[in-house]
Amino acid sequence: GGMGHLLRRKGVEVKGEIGSIERFLGVAMANLEKPDLVMEAHEDYVKAGARVITSNTYSCVPSIVGNKEHVIEAIKAAGSLARQVADKWSMPGQQVMVAGCLPPLHESYRPDRVAPQEVLEKEYALIAEHIAPFADVLLCETMSCAREAAAAVNAVASMGKPVWVSWSLAEAPNGTLVSGESIEEAVKALNLKEGGPVQACLFNCSQVEATDVALPLLQQLLPKGIMTGAYANGFCTMMSPGGSMKNEYREDMTPTMYADRCSHWAIGGSRIIGGCCGVFPEHIAAVRTSMSK
Repeated sequence: GGMGHLLRRKGVEVKGEIGSIERFLGVAMANLEKPDLVMEAHEDYVKAGARVITSNTYSCVPSIVGNKEHVIEAIKAAGSLARQVADKWSMPGQQVMVAGCLPPLHESYRPDRVAPQEVLEKEYALIAEHIAPFADVLLCETMSCAREAAAAVNAVASMGKPVWVSWSLAEAPNGTLVSGESIEEAVKALNLKEGGPVQACLFNCSQVEATDVALPLLQQLLPKGIMTGAYANGFCTMMSPGGSMKNEYREDMTPTMYADRCSHWAIGGSRIIGGCCGVFPEHIAAVRTSMSK
């Protein structure tokens, strides 16, 4: 589920438009200033049935946090908090995994704001180096274009951890990324092969309707052995102004509705299912119940 939005429920300040740089500075700093709340949020998802928790590092990037030392401090704190929760709640036959997040380096859903190649390589290497020790898998998520995803994957490929890569889709259910690139172009940019570091290709922070269309296309393009999955958002639109929980989320995105869509994806062959922004513990609990039937 979405960490930043759950932390907002718990009192952490989130302001600014959806996808903007300033929106989640408070969420990044919560790793240092409100660690108990971050751990509580992770535990809420685990109690709801999650078996993977994502490090609270989506906003721990230089463009948001500032200088290198502060970025490293925030990443290490987030990784440690997630690792503590995962270790606490894991038991024989029921491991809780930590996905170490490598996010967009600037605004979300903005392929026009993706940095030059040398900046992508440098900053993703920095993030990967400091989150990898806490992670079971490395998750390159909310990638808005093929070049961004490829750079993130290249930065983590030598870390010795499984890699999951996740793109964001255009809101229209037409099987393209936010950038307008096709899913085929996105997959081709990764040079995937069976037995390589990338073990899963996903879609996240996208509308459920767009995800319905895109998953079957993705499954046709991947080498044998690479898993698929999705964790959609609950936004009315990624393009709307943010800052208010009253008008930001879809009214029809009930836990039952979301669990139904997740079941559809699982029946279609996807193995990694979850939620992103606007998907809360009550949604994850409904998904877990549905998957257990």
